[in-house]
Amino acid sequence: MDIGIVIKNMNGYFYVQDDRGTVHECKVRGRLKQKRYSLLVGDKVEFTAADGAIESILPRQNQLKRPAVANLDQVILVVAAHEPDINALLLDKLLVMIEHANIPIKLCINKCDLADACTDELVNRYEDIGYTVLRTSTYNKTGIAELRQLLQGKLSAFAGPSGVGKSSLLNAIEPNFEFQTGKVSDKIKRGRHTTRHASLFSLDEYSFIMDTPGFSAIDFSDISLEELIPLFPEFITYGEGCKFSPCYHEHEPICSVKEALASNAISESRYHSYLVIREEIKQQKKY
Repeated sequence: MDIGIVIKNMNGYFYVQDDRGTVHECKVRGRLKQKRYSLLVGDKVEFTAADGAIESILPRQNQLKRPAVANLDQVILVVAAHEPDINALLLDKLLVMIEHANIPIKLCINKCDLADACTDELVNRYEDIGYTVLRTSTYNKTGIAELRQLLQGKLSAFAGPSGVGKSSLLNAIEPNFEFQTGKVSDKIKRGRHTTRHASLFSLDEYSFIMDTPGFSAIDFSDISLEELIPLFPEFITYGEGCKFSPCYHEHEPICSVKEALASNAISESRYHSYLVIREEIKQQKKY
């Protein structure tokens, strides 16, 4: 029995890469056949190479719902210093969604050759919360080596708004990115540059990058109002001093989170994002 990782799912076939880097076209077998849509890109599986049959799915460490992928070691969340300007609310929504999936996050500020004082303020804001923040530029090659080092030995996904330079970053990290994704696409008769399904490509036998259709479908329907609070890590630091438990840090008196907001220990931008997301969750719970 061989062990491999699912790098592509297309038309009922699963493409499994073994630890030697060989890709096998497989179908599910036995009891898994009735549950083939539960098999996700990123899953580690036992399979029989000679028969092209997946026998079992190994336990997952985590999974995302949209995009439907499994076993991510980290998400590289990419925004641009400018062109387009950073949308702080969208950034915080993506952070909440990924935090809820319990996946480590690295924040990447791309196009840092365009950075200004606002960029510095944003970097300081998220570093103070505890996030690792990396500045990169494909224009002058800033941070590319450091980013590649972050990817070593991990299964990573890149997320972020359109136009922030994710594809350029991937090509700067590994020029064979287009070749590898194209090679799989040729085998399954799909166009090279159309990302409609999640897939993996390998930097080496131990390091994979997830190429996904995107993280644009932000859905908080599986997050409760209570679960939202710790998804803002800085709230944990200050929330212990609140008078009420639970405290939603909105209208309650003697709220240490609001006191931290008043003293600028919690940023107004982050607190605004919390209130917007909280309201979205409340509205979703009505339906």
